[in-house]
Amino acid sequence: MKIATLNIDWARKKGTLKTVEFLNQLDFDFLILTEAVNLDLKNFPYKYSCSQIPENTVYENLNYTEYLKGEKAFRTILYSKISCSKKYPVTDDKTNLALEFETELGNIVFYCTIIGTWFNRKPFVYNELQNTIQDCRNIHSMNPNLFIVGDFNTSFKKSEENFSINSKITESLKDLFEELNLINTTSEIKENIDHIIIPNTFVQNIDEATSFVDKNILSDHKGIYISIHN
Repeated sequence: MKIATLNIDWARKKGTLKTVEFLNQLDFDFLILTEAVNLDLKNFPYKYSCSQIPENTVYENLNYTEYLKGEKAFRTILYSKISCSKKYPVTDDKTNLALEFETELGNIVFYCTIIGTWFNRKPFVYNELQNTIQDCRNIHSMNPNLFIVGDFNTSFKKSEENFSINSKITESLKDLFEELNLINTTSEIKENIDHIIIPNTFVQNIDEATSFVDKNILSDHKGIYISIHN
C-alpha cells in the first residue's frame, strides 16, 4: 500500500491542468493534497475533502475566491482507491479531515492536517497545533491505528531547524507522537516539511519512505510517500 502527500499551493505554479497531468502519472492507494483545489485524478475513484473555504469573503485574512481567480479552495483533500467506512468529527473542518478505511493493514484512520496555514502567524498556528493535538487524542482513543498526514511546516531533522516553524511546535508534535505511540516515517527526508506519521506497530512493515517530486516543480513543497506492506 502506498500513501502520499503534497502541498500543491493551490496549483498556482503549474496550473490545474498541468498539476493533474503530473499527478495522473503516479500510482498511489491514498493521496492527501493540502492547499488544494478540486482536481480530477483518474486513478482515484473516491475523493473526500474538508469543508470548502467560504467564497467571496475574507476568511482568516484572505479572500480566497479573488486569490485563486474563482477556484474553490480546500485546505485538505484525500484521494483514495477504496471507499471510506467512517468519518470522524474534527475541531476545524475547514482545515482537517479524519476518515477511516478498511485496508489490508486493518481499519486505519487518516487524519489530514495543515499546521501553519499562515506559517508562524498567531493565533492561527497555535490554534491549528492545538486542534491537531486534541483531535488526534480523541481519535486515537477510539482507534489507535492513526495515520497523521499533511503539511506540518516543520523539518524534524536536527540539522534543519531553519525549515521549522519554531522549536516549540516541533517539540509539541514530537511529544504528541510519543504519547500516542506513533512514529514519523518521513523525518529523515532532507528539506522536507510534509510528513506521514504512523503507529509504531507498523514500523516493521515500511518498505520505503521517500519523495516523489522535488520542491519547486509543482509547488514549493516536496511530495513524499511511504510504501507499507501487511
